[in-house]
This record gives sequence, C-alpha cells and structure tokens, in this order.
Amino acid sequence: MSSPFLKGFLLVVFASILWGAMGTVVQYLFSVPSGFTALGLVTLRQLAAGTIFVAAASLFMPKAMWGIFKNPRDVLDIVVAGIFIFAGHYGFFQSIYYSNAGTGAVLLTLVPLLSGVWIALRHHRFVTPVEAVCFLLAAAGVALIVTDGDFNRLQFSPLAIAWGIVAAVFSAAYLIQPAGIIRRVGVIPVVAWSILIGGVIASSVCRPWTLDIRWTTDVAASFGFIVIFGTVLAFYFYMSGLKYLSPVVMGLLNCAEPLSAFLFSIIFLGDRFGAWQCLGVAMVLANVCLLTLAPRR
Repeated sequence: MSSPFLKGFLLVVFASILWGAMGTVVQYLFSVPSGFTALGLVTLRQLAAGTIFVAAASLFMPKAMWGIFKNPRDVLDIVVAGIFIFAGHYGFFQSIYYSNAGTGAVLLTLVPLLSGVWIALRHHRFVTPVEAVCFLLAAAGVALIVTDGDFNRLQFSPLAIAWGIVAAVFSAAYLIQPAGIIRRVGVIPVVAWSILIGGVIASSVCRPWTLDIRWTTDVAASFGFIVIFGTVLAFYFYMSGLKYLSPVVMGLLNCAEPLSAFLFSIIFLGDRFGAWQCLGVAMVLANVCLLTLAPRR
C-alpha cells in the first residue's frame, strides 16, 4: 500500500470514527429533554464549529484564510460547498426523524455509488471490479448492522426515502465539488469557511436566537463534543483525505461510520450486537481490507 494512500486511508477512517461517536452523542441529545430539533442542532453545530475553525485558522494562516476573498471563483466554490454541507446533514437528520437511524445509514450507502456514476460520466473512468464488490459489501454490511437481519425495523416511509436520497446526493456532491479549490487554496480555508457559511445559510431558515435549548452540563458537554470532535476535527481529517483518495474510495471507507456508531452505542448506551450484526461488521471490515490491499491506479 502506497504511503499517500495509507495517509488518506487513516485520515478518512479516523474521521468516520469521530462521526460515529458524534452519532451516538446526537442520539443521546434527542433522547433527553434538551430542546434540540434536527434543524436547530445542524444550524448551531455549523455556526459554532465554523466560528471556532475560522478564528483559530486566522491566527496561524491569516493570508490563506482571508486571501480567498480576492478571487470570486473561490468565494463561489466555498459558498456552494457550504450549501452542500448543510443540505447533506439536514437531509440525514430529517431521514432519521421520519424513520430511524438505521434507515438513514442504509440510504447513505448510496454515496459511493453516486460518486462512481458521476466520475464515470464526467471523466470516463469506470468503477473498478474491486470498488463494485466493496460497494455491495458495504451496503449489505451496513444493512445488517442497523437491522440485525430484521428488515421490518427499517421504516421506509416516503419522506424518509426522499430525505435519505437528498442526504446521499449532497454528501456525494461535497465529496466531489471542493476538490479543485482544495488544490488551489488548501484544506483548512475550504473546510473552515464552508462550515461557517453553511451555518449562516441555515440561520436564514432556523433563527438560532429563537431556539429553546435546555443547557444542562450534560447537554453542553455533548454539544461541545459534536462541535469540536464531530465537526471541526472530523471534517478536517476527511477533507484532508480527499487529496489522496478518490471520492468513490472515500465513500466506501466512510461506511465505517455506522460501525463506529454501533460500537460507541454498545459502550456508552448499553446497546447489544446480534449475530447478523456481527456478520455485518465482518462485511464492512472486509470492504475496508479490500480497499487497503487492492492495487492503486
């Protein structure tokens, strides 16, 4: 395995672990009387994380952070990336709201497929047989993890499917769209500004000052974890991996996120694994191993 691929592999897997842990924390916030709605949590999360990211990065690299506003194309690209971030996460939370977390996770396995279709059409680069096998392993593995073999637990209501597809489309778009501007200006300015701009755009729909959040110590600590680890660090690692991996491979590796979420839910929320879920874990790990060992093109 080449060094650049290994670096990208580790960055994306670590980001997926952080997102999985964040999912467990989000589940906790929705299970207690915190006052958070999906839209409110997405909005405050991006505003807080974006503000911290922009402020911290401006101290260490002010020229790169503020120089992007000299180029209208860079500004437009970051605004579009911010819209994609907001739309992808809002769609995912809405899919969970109208069904359950399992349904949302299964629908997000469309991301590598959508990325592969776009690359095939745009760059005449077809999905490799290994990537096709990995997509099937990832999709089937995630389905078994979130259902434990009982597909009646998936509540495929029309709204859940619609919002899940929205989440998958915009998540795939965010994998592909920022690649050019990341090469031009770097990872940190793109991630920092796109998260903040996504939060500002969300504020036009959900006004943060109108939210009735019950700020207890546990709620504040959970929200802080979501902002710092589940957003700032996770997005930085994930978008850094974009420099070394194709969007298809990144989407397939991101299937480690539901695996991470289930492991954290077992540790902290007392959930248990069934036999079919163990098989699903093995299939997700097989997907990661195949991608790791496959020859790079």
